Amino acid sequence: MRRTPRSQISWLDFFVISPVLTRRVFLLLLLSCLILLPRLQCVGSPKQPPGFEILVSRQSNTVTQKVLTTDGKECKFPFRFGGMIYHNCISMNSYKAWCSLTHNFDRDQKRGFCSSPKRMFNGFLPLRQGPSLCQQNPCLNGGVCATNTNLDSFDCVCPDGFTGALCEKKKCYEPLHLKHYDIGESWGRIYQRSVELCTCLGGEVSCKRARYTVCLRNHCENDGVCRIIEATGEEVCGCKSGYIGKYCNINPQEQCYRDSGAQYRGLANATVSGSSCLSWNSDLLFNELTVDTVDSATLRGLGEHAFCRNPDQDKLPWCYTMTDRAISWEYCNIQPCSKQPSSRRGPVIAAALRPSRTPARTPVCGKRHKKRISRARILGGTSALPGSHPWMAALYIKDEFCAGTLISSCWIVSAAHCFLRNPLQSQIRVVLGQHGFNDTGPNTRTFGVEKYISHPLYTQFLPTLNDIALVKLKKVNGRCAQKTPFIRPICLPGKDTKFPDHYCCKISGWGHMSEKANSYSQLIEGVVKIIPFDHCSSPEVYGSEVRSGMLCAGSDSCVDACQGDSGGPLACECDGVSFLYGIISWGDGCGRSGKPGVYTLVPKYADWINSVIKRSKQTSANRTKINICIGNQ
Repeated sequence: MRRTPRSQISWLDFFVISPVLTRRVFLLLLLSCLILLPRLQCVGSPKQPPGFEILVSRQSNTVTQKVLTTDGKECKFPFRFGGMIYHNCISMNSYKAWCSLTHNFDRDQKRGFCSSPKRMFNGFLPLRQGPSLCQQNPCLNGGVCATNTNLDSFDCVCPDGFTGALCEKKKCYEPLHLKHYDIGESWGRIYQRSVELCTCLGGEVSCKRARYTVCLRNHCENDGVCRIIEATGEEVCGCKSGYIGKYCNINPQEQCYRDSGAQYRGLANATVSGSSCLSWNSDLLFNELTVDTVDSATLRGLGEHAFCRNPDQDKLPWCYTMTDRAISWEYCNIQPCSKQPSSRRGPVIAAALRPSRTPARTPVCGKRHKKRISRARILGGTSALPGSHPWMAALYIKDEFCAGTLISSCWIVSAAHCFLRNPLQSQIRVVLGQHGFNDTGPNTRTFGVEKYISHPLYTQFLPTLNDIALVKLKKVNGRCAQKTPFIRPICLPGKDTKFPDHYCCKISGWGHMSEKANSYSQLIEGVVKIIPFDHCSSPEVYGSEVRSGMLCAGSDSCVDACQGDSGGPLACECDGVSFLYGIISWGDGCGRSGKPGVYTLVPKYADWINSVIKRSKQTSANRTKINICIGNQ
């Protein structure tokens, strides 16, 4: 029989030649279609994890996700937990993924378990069996469409300035307050010397004259007048020409700042890197400097706005920002005014806010940016703000990492066990001013190492004893570290310095967030208490492993040092000055109950440190005398 060339065989010939094989192929194709058909509608669309819904914005094509909890409540993203910012469900401190029901879990402590995906025989059931309700985006005016997980309804997330089920209704904008008011909402104002009660009706402002009385206390700034609307009891301010805002503390014409910018009241709201400022009353702020936490907040320019201010006597205006994972802060993109004196009258500053005419001598060490208010305990540690620990040093030693503490321009204190393998000086890199792990930005400075010196009694056979080392930086252009807001030495204690038991001190580092974690993070800080030596050396804790020259510190809230924190500081503050009281050394795991962290006691080694760095004993505590500090805890 003559064979037909392969190129001349048609599909029809194939079916005739092999009918059995044809039936098998047909069944296989049919089964594939049944399995894949429900998924074909998702081709070209973004993938989403099970239990999530895609949100689409008509104008910006923004894609986001809406997540419900197991009891049908909506997750609020982003949310704050432990000072960090999260944009999805997390499983930290829980056996099951969860989310916050408000934007600030640290403050409100409200959460829910994220809904789990539905299952079917061949895997996960697609969330949409038919065309998505949001496919054509019914939301108007740039609204974001969100399909609920029950698939039978959707919500519109409206931009500022619009409201309604479809974002079809326009809010009312009050230029005197720089604020949008919702439909039906009322507010008071003083417009052209008339006290008015306004209401937002159908997107239009409707105002009527209102009966009023004079305020017993005038909260209005810059010579503004204060009135109380009798019908509502609301206090309203009438601002002089050139000022606006609820308290007449905003000057829209101010384009630059004078001196340190403490009196800047302009509208700048972007940082030097281009980031947008968070509002001073943002839900994401909790223990930062906010409208609710700063004394005389309005006198310092704070309010329900996101404009750059300088409420803490920094060197120029700044604001809080939100990075991908944390609350941060930056200086603002504002130019200084000319140095010529201005005749413009600035906001009235209360006597309590005026600096003393004879200021005390500023310590050359141990001072830091305080962009947060003090709180006794922070659960599990919280993300530190840039400049809050300016003495932190990141030591990259070959493939390993340790922390250290800047004690002078050229010297770092760290743990001796970090150098147990005797690395070459050329294999060590020191970064100062670092905030994110292995992230060198404009505020950082990188140095090589001239030499490192472990304590003469340190031995690898007893690596927890005398666990202290000094690292000398290699000069760059003839200089070591120069002081900046993000790089500054800590104060060294004297050999007789003693902080009492139960005194609260701070630890910081880039170490693991939990014992089994394998990734580093942004700089984390936590508050721990000094634990009595007798308790720490008891048999049920560490027994004889704790020796002279060590101290223990821990917290009931499980704040502890972990791998990667080695060599970092235990900083104890007295009268606003921080001292290096301990060096993170060792411990039993991370944050284990009844197992506090163990630290090298720095005062015991003060004479050795001074002898190595050639510092006289009288300057040991940087001329700041401290023997026993008992402050308000």
